[in-house]
Amino acid sequence: MSGSIAQSVRQVKGDLRSLVTPSQIMRQCQSAGHGWRHRTLGPVETIYLFIAQVLHGNTSCAHVRQLGNFTFTRSAYCEARKRLPVEIFRELLREIGQRVTKQASRVGLWRGHRIVSVDGSTFSMPSTCELQALFRWAPENRGFEFPVSKFVALFDLITGALLDLAPASMRDHELTIVQRLHDLLRPNDVVVADRGYCTYAYLGQLFSEHLHCVVRVPASSRRVEFRSHRRHAVHKHWKGPQSIWVRWLGKHDQVVDWIKPVEVPPWLPKETWERLPDLLRVRELRYRVARRGYRSREVTLVTTLLDPDRYPKEAVVELYGRRWQVETNLRHLKATMRMDILRCHSADGVYRELATFGIVYNAVRLVMIHGAEAQGVPPDHISFIDVLRWLELGCPGPSLPWFIINPRRFRSAAPRIVRRRHKNHTYMTRPRTPQRNLPVKLELSLN
Repeated sequence: MSGSIAQSVRQVKGDLRSLVTPSQIMRQCQSAGHGWRHRTLGPVETIYLFIAQVLHGNTSCAHVRQLGNFTFTRSAYCEARKRLPVEIFRELLREIGQRVTKQASRVGLWRGHRIVSVDGSTFSMPSTCELQALFRWAPENRGFEFPVSKFVALFDLITGALLDLAPASMRDHELTIVQRLHDLLRPNDVVVADRGYCTYAYLGQLFSEHLHCVVRVPASSRRVEFRSHRRHAVHKHWKGPQSIWVRWLGKHDQVVDWIKPVEVPPWLPKETWERLPDLLRVRELRYRVARRGYRSREVTLVTTLLDPDRYPKEAVVELYGRRWQVETNLRHLKATMRMDILRCHSADGVYRELATFGIVYNAVRLVMIHGAEAQGVPPDHISFIDVLRWLELGCPGPSLPWFIINPRRFRSAAPRIVRRRHKNHTYMTRPRTPQRNLPVKLELSLN
């Protein structure tokens, strides 16, 4: 390992020096059964080059050899990445994510619990035959669009660390994809999610795994009424509350027993559904949003944190308000780090690229924690892009610099509109090659 790549990784201060060590990479290679010989682009050198490539805005493979005046060719670097199994990158991401979450003792836990949030998003990739077969989702009348994939990410809400992400086809349900990430959860973790995860089946699975949850209730899925001794569901066509009232905890705060639905969700195996209990004891609470700029004026939550003394209503409401940090984390991944459009032309290459993005993201988060301790501010106030630029430059200076501190911002009351106009090009609806011999006027009329 030589050049500025190794130097930029070694110079990262504090715990980042041991974030991705050569011994750690070699251990993961041995665990995956990968054999290698000593060469210019071995496993350690290739992974460090991949990290540097993502740090520089996911630049092209031709630019990587210019980062340290290396003599290998672009094709040699691509072949070196293909030789590494996908499991190496994913295990590195998981191990580094768990290491960053250990810093939560410095930041602080939420009433003794680790807070984990889950959410999904999408990314696009090159239009190759392999990727089109796996990830094409648009109907035929939509033309020749790039393949798009869905992914579900699991974040530590306190530290902002990315524990893992699971890509899948756009046709797969998010509740099916998130099952692949449950092995990272520990008992007594609190899962915070939006209304897409508010189903009896998913909450029942979390309860069976000794996990807690705070999830928003959609108005269309289950009727919630704060009236004692009310009627409840007696048959599948009942339009009233699908729960049995148990006791009051306060105004718009009650404990109820959710009744197991009759129909099995299409994304859940029948054997798993039969193992779920017939009644699920949860806590329902509702609050109003008075701040300007928020679309929702009334929010209903469901949680398995039943103790009102240990978990007051105000604390649960504040915890769910922090869920929006996940949207900011996804924006950093997709917009700031440019993960919205990947470059690899194969499915395994896409998985390696996603894991490398997660490794670099966790490196930025760990520097933000150390920078926040030095500057005496919360970690989420440190500028993410300022730390990313510092890492991109190879961490210059003998110590951590004073990073930019972002003030606490609230949503604006202005409408969500775009001011900048995009170029008004015609969309591609047919293959490009037959159109090369057509006159311009005929081509425009066909499109």
